[in-house]
Amino acid sequence: MIEPRLALIGCGGIADFHVPACREAGFRVTAVCSRPESTRIAAFSQRHGIPLVFNDVRRLMAARNEWDALLIAAPADVTLGVLNLALESGAPVLVEKPVALRASALLPLLGRRLPVIVGYNRRFYRTVQEAKREAEAGRPVLAHLSIPESVSAPAVPLKDQTYLNPFFSNSVHGLDLARYVFGNLRVDSVCQIVRPSGAIQGIAATLRTEDGSVVQFTGNWGVPANFRLTIERPGRRFELCPFESSAIYEGMEVREPSEGAPIRTYTPRLIASTGLPEEDRRFKPGFVGQARAFAALVHGQDARPAATLEDAHAALELAERLVYDERSLRE
Repeated sequence: MIEPRLALIGCGGIADFHVPACREAGFRVTAVCSRPESTRIAAFSQRHGIPLVFNDVRRLMAARNEWDALLIAAPADVTLGVLNLALESGAPVLVEKPVALRASALLPLLGRRLPVIVGYNRRFYRTVQEAKREAEAGRPVLAHLSIPESVSAPAVPLKDQTYLNPFFSNSVHGLDLARYVFGNLRVDSVCQIVRPSGAIQGIAATLRTEDGSVVQFTGNWGVPANFRLTIERPGRRFELCPFESSAIYEGMEVREPSEGAPIRTYTPRLIASTGLPEEDRRFKPGFVGQARAFAALVHGQDARPAATLEDAHAALELAERLVYDERSLRE
């Protein structure tokens, strides 16, 4: 199979992880592009041995004969504009999440069968695959999703809501993970903790799947805790905490009071646990699997379980329904 040539748009921290993962998946990285005033691109191209350097996306597009596929790892606020330019080339694209900061911005791209996958890399975790099998083993289930994102609710009223950007740019990976594991999720109810400024400080919500499973969502922003997903049914609990580790518990171990410990104790019985495979300890977890899916797309093959633009839109729309009321959604 011919080694596809990859052009990279963006040279920030996440791009440093993409290059080795894509090479492991069989790509040859031939070009990198960043904004004209970039102070990183020269060192980045030297560090990774990338021969062609561009300081304008249109110039990269004009050099279409030098690459076969594009990876977009630009800041979230400019990603969509870059993607729209990239789509003019007709080349397959891997674009970093969330693609845009509002779901409505993605509407013009939906339903067009575009050669694009979105960088929700946690879909490729071995532990997340286990969670999906666990959820499918018997429905309905009760699940809990906890996202302790670093969102700082301002103490004084603000006209904009940019303080929520971390929720839309990063927390969406947890929402996409839940959609991947359980399928489509609808919001049944939302309760928010709101500061006197009107800013949201935390969220508790009930989500429901098409088959009746219930996902209790907690946006416990700023809490010193890991992202967590649990799947529970009578006598059994499956847990991702953090998402890179899984554990299965069945039943309880009961220890009767003794002279040295006069309290009866109850401990969930651990029967299995899983961590990351060797590949995901050498590279950023999920990135090689995602890059292989991208290579499959380049060769005209099935790229599942990679996220689509439709998945990216659904994750953003779910995020919006957790933080905005219906009046805001209609604006």
